[in-house]
Amino acid sequence: MKRAIRFLARLYPSSWRRRYGAEFDALLEDAAPSARDAFDVFSGALKMQATTWTFGRIVLAGVVTGILMAAAFSVALPAHYLSHSFVTLMPADGSSPANESTLQLVSTMEQSVFSREFLTAVIHEHNLYWRERLRMPLDDVVESMRRDISVVPVPSSENGNAFTFVVQFDYSDPRVAQRVNEELTSRFVEGGLNSQLTSHWTFRVPDAPSLPLKPTTNRARLIALRLLAALLVGLTLATALRVRHGKTAS
Repeated sequence: MKRAIRFLARLYPSSWRRRYGAEFDALLEDAAPSARDAFDVFSGALKMQATTWTFGRIVLAGVVTGILMAAAFSVALPAHYLSHSFVTLMPADGSSPANESTLQLVSTMEQSVFSREFLTAVIHEHNLYWRERLRMPLDDVVESMRRDISVVPVPSSENGNAFTFVVQFDYSDPRVAQRVNEELTSRFVEGGLNSQLTSHWTFRVPDAPSLPLKPTTNRARLIALRLLAALLVGLTLATALRVRHGKTAS
């Protein structure tokens, strides 16, 4: 920690280091600094530097900081890939699906997908959310997976009586997302087949789950927004310091 604080002390203006550097080093030798002390040294250096900077330099510093933060955020932010597959329910007797039995059937199918036992087995089988599992209880990880699954009704263009759903799974690895979505879709249909209402319905999965080629997160847009925010912060900070400096001088 002492080495880190010595490094942070170099951020102070050169005039301050010439006058107080030796005294600061002697004080540091006899102390047992903490992380809070390192933060205080860092924030003090920034405040002192900011009071001596010009308007343009503060704006430039804000923009550069924003660029670095945006770049770090882009690297740290994991890409997410959304795999989807379609399931179509066809009424066997030609009746309209928009009735109570349809809603009950869909509810049964969703309960099969979202059951804790099934999701727990899928998590372990595919080693999903391993980082989260290191710091979170398994029940919380299961809830996180539920949020990454969606079952959404979509209009069917084939048959006015058909009822179509898209089953989606969002994950950081596209191939894992596809494999898991295949299991989710199979489980979704299985839940319907095990229902007592299946005599009125036939199920069709026209295609295999999609392999997502592009992440759902728009990183370029996020970076642009953060750069704009950095510019605004730099302008605001520079204006505030200029006003404060003017009041102090008067």
